[in-house]
Formats: sequence, C-alpha cells, structure tokens
Amino acid sequence: MEYGEAPAPRDRWPNFGLLALVVAGGGLATGVFLAFNYAPTLDAARDSVRYIQDEVTLGWLLRGLHHWAGNLALVLAAVHGWRIFWHGAYKAPRRLLWALGGAIFLVLLGFAYTGYLLPGDERAYTGLGVMEGIAGSTPGAGEEIRAVLKGGDALSSAMLARVYTVHTVILPAALLGLVIAFVTAWRRRGPARHHADEREEVAPTPHAALKRDAFFSILVLAVLALLAWLLPPALGPRLDAFGAGAPDARPEWFFLWVNEALRLAGGRTFLVGAVLPGALVALAFSLPLVLRGPVRDPRQRKPEIVAVLLILVAIGGLTVSSLATRAAAVPEPAPAAAGDLDARAARVLEKFKCRSCHVIDGGESEQESGPPLARRATADLPAFGALYQREFFRRKVGDPKKLWAETSMRYTPKRLKPSPEELAALERWFFLDEGK
Repeated sequence: MEYGEAPAPRDRWPNFGLLALVVAGGGLATGVFLAFNYAPTLDAARDSVRYIQDEVTLGWLLRGLHHWAGNLALVLAAVHGWRIFWHGAYKAPRRLLWALGGAIFLVLLGFAYTGYLLPGDERAYTGLGVMEGIAGSTPGAGEEIRAVLKGGDALSSAMLARVYTVHTVILPAALLGLVIAFVTAWRRRGPARHHADEREEVAPTPHAALKRDAFFSILVLAVLALLAWLLPPALGPRLDAFGAGAPDARPEWFFLWVNEALRLAGGRTFLVGAVLPGALVALAFSLPLVLRGPVRDPRQRKPEIVAVLLILVAIGGLTVSSLATRAAAVPEPAPAAAGDLDARAARVLEKFKCRSCHVIDGGESEQESGPPLARRATADLPAFGALYQREFFRRKVGDPKKLWAETSMRYTPKRLKPSPEELAALERWFFLDEGK
C-alpha cells in the first residue's frame, strides 16, 4: 500500500492524516474571517471576541468552527500517528515521512495552543503566565527569554501580539511548507507494501480510495459543524493581568497532563514543563533510528508497543487526575477603606524600602527624592498623568531599571523586582481597586 493509505480493501478505516489536514484547512479558512474583527491587545482582545460572537453575522458559528477545528485536527493527527506506529510504517524506507508527519503534528499542536491564548479572558491570561513561567525557568537564560517573549518586563499587549503573529503567520506558513514537503517525499517514495500478517495486502484502487476519502471528509466536516453548534467555546471573565486570575483556569485538554505534572512536582518548572515534553518529542522522532529492525507485524513488536502504551497511559492518568482535582478556592481579600494603606501593599512598600525616597500617604521619608505616593482618588496631577495608565504603571514599577536606564529606582543591591502578586497589590492600592 502507499504511505498514508488504508492498509487494505478489507480495512475500512479512513485516512486520518488526510482528514486532519481537511479539518485544519477549515480552521485556516474560518481564521481568516475571524482576523477581520480580532484585536490582539490586552485591553481589546476579549471585547473583540465578544463582538464576533454577539454582533457579527454567524460570528458565533465561525468561532465555534475555528475552535473545534484546532482540537479535532489534533485528535485525527494523533490517531493517524498511532496507526502508523502500530503497523510499523515509520521504519525505513519511510523514516523521512515519519519525521515530516511528526513536524506537522507539532504545528497542529502549536495552532491549538496559541489559539486558546488569544481570547483575552482570565483563562488565556493563565496560559500566558504558565508559558512565561516555563520560559523564565530556563537555566542561565530565563530572564532574557522571558523578556523576548513578553516584549518587556510586565505582561503587555506585545506578548499577545507575538502569540497572534505565531498563530496567524508563522504556523500557517510552516504547515504549508511541511505539507508540500510531505507530499513531495511521498510521491518520490512511490508505492509501498505492508506485510502485517505474512501475506501481501494491496491498497485500494484510486477510485475506491477517492470515494472513501470524500465520504469521510464530508462526515468529519459534519461532525465539526455539529460540535460548533452544540458546544460553542466559552468566553471567560475579563482578563485581569495582575489579579488572582480565574480560580480554576486550567489549560486545554492536550496540556492538562503537563499542568498536573507541574502541580505534583512543584519547583521543577523547567524540568517538567520543558524537558519532559521535549524528551517525549525527541523519543518519537528517534523511533525509526532506534528501532531499525525490518519487523512490522504488531504481534512481533510487543515490547515497543507496550512501552509506548505505558507512556500514553501515564499521560492519560495525569490528564484524568487534573480533571478530577478541584482547584483550591481563591480567597477574596477584605475590602480596604479609601484612607487606609492596604496591608499587602504595605508589605511590598516596606520590602523595597520605598519610604527611603517617597512620602507615602503623607508620612515621613528619609530623602524625599521621589514624588509622593498616595492612593489615587482623582487624576488631578498632570505631571504624573502617564503614570495613571495601568500598563505604564506595570512597566514602570515592575522593573524601572529596564524601562529607564538612568532611573534611581534600581532596588539595590540586587535590582530586585516585585513579583506579579506584589505588583498587583501595589496597582490595586494605587488605583483604588477596593475589595478586589
């Protein structure tokens, strides 16, 4: 049989790889229409998605089709990969096809992952935060990678714009290039034969294969439309970039196992969030090099099949555990009176010795070299008008040395920077976010 075809006429299973590409094509088509109304900024992303759902004609359907296309294409590609592995079709002389197919799967995974980061709700923020945390945990270069990823030192629209560019430009180009390379390699490889049970199996005739693929393509597109109709994707609460986040904002299903592994192995972010998935990807790509034997019959390859099944069972177990684990309730802080300094902000101000340069709420200061700090009731100080923009406030206070090289706010001697939680406490105090 030819690579990617059904194993034999008596095997009525569809070509899952082709179906994955058909569904991915539907996702690309709907994505073009969504892009006309989407705004990739922290302030406007959620509003633009809500506008698409509620105001644009059939916008809710387009978003549903786009959402489920990413998930369904990933499932179909995974099933196709399993069937290739089961029949030993990853071995020579089709090792290049296995590698190209694996790369296409990673691109589809990238589509699904970056897509769930774009709606601009609290769940999306949690995903951005996890991605930032894993990048920042890279030994020796974490801060540099984090800065490149975020476009600064506080979560800003630059980070969302980078994710949007990857989702709409880089990944589509990569998918197109890989599909062209795969088809070219497949045509050069020519017909292949499969000996699963010691007898030759012949691929279906081109006419029969075309009818089968057309039938299943229509069927899977109908399933996609049904999912979009019955299970429209949710849009969570508005993003609070430095708030507590959603109390149970777990990632999409394909990364739940990583989420659970991170929870169980607290403090090992880089090892679990980057090294472990990377090792699994490397293992998958190296299969044709490690398992070189000519045997393809699954009954004669039980050790390798059992080993892969154990890995899949472990991933499935972590996924189920993540679904079953109830997130701890996030307690709401008690409302603070307008004239009182919030206790959390007070601890942050004390930690970074802000009183050494600033008068805070009319108190005393050692040097008074900085402007006085008081809870903002009105924007009647024109000289500091820019500071009253939240995003600027986050960048200025989040890492002043990074924003202005000559600023005296260096948090000596080690240029300490407030954590997102500490920065949130200062922001809520400064902007009078009572009871939040």
